Amino acid sequence: MGIVYAIASLSFAGVNDMVFKKYGQKRRPVGLFFCFIGVIWFLFFFLLGAARHSLQMTLPTLVIGSIAGIFSIAANIALVEGMKKTGAAIGATIYRLNLVFVAVMAFMFLRESITTMKIIALVFSLAAISLFSVPEKGAGNKKIAYQFIILLVAASILRACMGISYKIASNYAVSNELFLAVGGIWWAAAGILYYTLRERAMSCDRSIIRYSLISGVLICGIVFFLKLAVNTADASVAVTISQFSFLITAPLVVLFLKEHFSVMKAAGMAAAVICIILFSLPR
Repeated sequence: MGIVYAIASLSFAGVNDMVFKKYGQKRRPVGLFFCFIGVIWFLFFFLLGAARHSLQMTLPTLVIGSIAGIFSIAANIALVEGMKKTGAAIGATIYRLNLVFVAVMAFMFLRESITTMKIIALVFSLAAISLFSVPEKGAGNKKIAYQFIILLVAASILRACMGISYKIASNYAVSNELFLAVGGIWWAAAGILYYTLRERAMSCDRSIIRYSLISGVLICGIVFFLKLAVNTADASVAVTISQFSFLITAPLVVLFLKEHFSVMKAAGMAAAVICIILFSLPR
């Protein structure tokens, strides 16, 4: 079931990627966007936990939930800052490489096994990301400052740490709902801080509420199914599969945003599907 949950997580992420893309087409504040998402995130899981009577606060829930939430929002802010100078294609590529860091961390800290099938699947995952991120013809190759590449690598590592934190939480008797609700608090707090420090002069309109509501619900789906995935599967498997959101995003942007779909992207999607199949094979 872990792989099914991971596919569900990537499906929500794929739709959310398109929402993020639409939101970024106009100059809007990112900090407030993250803040409102965090509020929706917190309320959703707090109310879900209250309905399920599963809001038992424990030290591991608070500590690991906070660590995961901080890693998550820090990764997204670093990604936003890095992509300002590198562009979305390079930024997304480096960010998705967090699956490599997850595999290494899972082996070092969680004692997960490294099998031949896992290695082959990871090779296909790297191929998928590489193929899918080949720049379009005529896109240009502008010079990129190393500090922004470093920032993107940091975002990738932070996202990997978030995935590992989710797996560590599954080893403790934590409430899934309360653990995830804590993450929403950190998104709200960091989002308003980012807005205050970096975007205060930016104008806002009501569209931010609409996009925040849609994205907030989708992100709740992403993190909920990711948590269920790592509860029942290796982190190196669950997190890797959850990174293939482009399997959903690519067809959506072609249909609704009229973007070009290249042969390289098709090959990348095929490699991602092969990776998922390899992870699904019995060991």
